[in-house]
Amino acid sequence: MVVGPPISTFRTTPTVVFGRGALQELPDQLRRTGAGKVLIVTDSGVAKAGILGRVEAVVQAAGLEFTTWPHVVPEPPSPSVDACAEAIRSYAADVVVGLGGGSAMDTSQIAACVVTNGGRAEDWLGVEVLKRPGIPTISVPTTAGTASEVTGNAVMVMADGSNKMAVVSPFIYPKVAIVDPALTDSMSPGVTAATGMDTFCHASESFISVRATEHTRMYAVDAMRRVMRSLPAAVGDGANTQARDDMSYACLMAGYTLANAGTVIVHALAHVIGARTHTPHGICNTVGLLPLMRFFAARVPERVAGLASALGVTDTVMGDRARAQAAVEQMQALVASVHLPVRLRDIHVDHDDLPDIARITAGSKRLMSQSPAQASEAELVAMLEEIY
Repeated sequence: MVVGPPISTFRTTPTVVFGRGALQELPDQLRRTGAGKVLIVTDSGVAKAGILGRVEAVVQAAGLEFTTWPHVVPEPPSPSVDACAEAIRSYAADVVVGLGGGSAMDTSQIAACVVTNGGRAEDWLGVEVLKRPGIPTISVPTTAGTASEVTGNAVMVMADGSNKMAVVSPFIYPKVAIVDPALTDSMSPGVTAATGMDTFCHASESFISVRATEHTRMYAVDAMRRVMRSLPAAVGDGANTQARDDMSYACLMAGYTLANAGTVIVHALAHVIGARTHTPHGICNTVGLLPLMRFFAARVPERVAGLASALGVTDTVMGDRARAQAAVEQMQALVASVHLPVRLRDIHVDHDDLPDIARITAGSKRLMSQSPAQASEAELVAMLEEIY
């Protein structure tokens, strides 16, 4: 008897509009989503970059009623998400637009669900805890990294600052994603690098996840190839629109695989570090990427070897262990090319906190369970010491 592949579920945002100039589609998508009153959720950086003004002008020219809540903060703490939910209620918004990086999109998505589900944001942490859909949302990314526009995971920092945790639900997906690479053109080299490495981690981690399928790996491979060829170029020359476009597309592809296969210990560690230091998420991922991929290369070389071709390792390198090692070396070269911090001391982690960081990381059940090999607290402490 021929046995087919195991049953799997693939989810994504129902409507995705991609391409330079896609922002002009926002009014039509708002109308199709049932726009009456529109609340734009964003942050001060997006406003200062002039992007908010461009979006407001498009919505205003279409004759739609809207207002803006520009109070999103990086690595959003749960009280900030609750404040956004209150803004949605007070304005009686019919549609919420999340404009910005992952912080803005995640804030808008969780807050929209808090409005309809009640309680506080932290009440809905976990997998499929939400009871009903939120106010309809549209996500408009201004970076090429988080892929919040096509994922059902939205994260926030716990009120006590101990960790970043996720609300995971089909209800988190926006109704529409509008991905206009032109909105990323103003990113600095540092932000380009950090968000690009977040894209890379989404793709590489989800490829080795125990939940990966042939379907999800297709997107992961595409994303990794694009990052390898375009991220150094986008960091080196922000005016390189071809590289910018390629990175936006890579982010989208990585989002498809992230949403369905999930990430592993690299992200678990990054969440703990980010919550404590308020360091941008892509930098936290970059710091943990190499030691943890070396760990996986030693424990499950066949998984990491699977990344080799997408990372440019030639077929002359043979055998799982050799190909896994070569894949990690390609990752190391990529990290070096984008000039991000790679040591914990450089992002202000207190050495005395390493055991606690390891403990909380090891206890991140959702992400640890998706990892193809488990790291003990002692092993995590050793890795943290290595990169301190």
